[in-house]
Amino acid sequence: MISVRLPASLAAEAGTDTLTISDPVRSIADLIEVLDRRLPGFGALFDDALFNFAVNDEMLLHRVRDRTLADGDRVELIPTISGGAG
Repeated sequence: MISVRLPASLAAEAGTDTLTISDPVRSIADLIEVLDRRLPGFGALFDDALFNFAVNDEMLLHRVRDRTLADGDRVELIPTISGGAG
């Protein structure tokens, strides 16, 4: 099983802040497909740069969809933050 922690903006729609995924997933790409099936419309959010992924507290920066997952992994969706002095 893989646990997925959702940010507040998604948790409100999902009705929970943590989802447990028991479907077989081998990568973040597979996970996005499972999340979209469970919560229709979520897949489109991940095509945008609105969220970053972390796996077991490691922020993913490159080739995110290719990142492999294993049973027991903890995935967190983190809203992208930008800004600063202009």
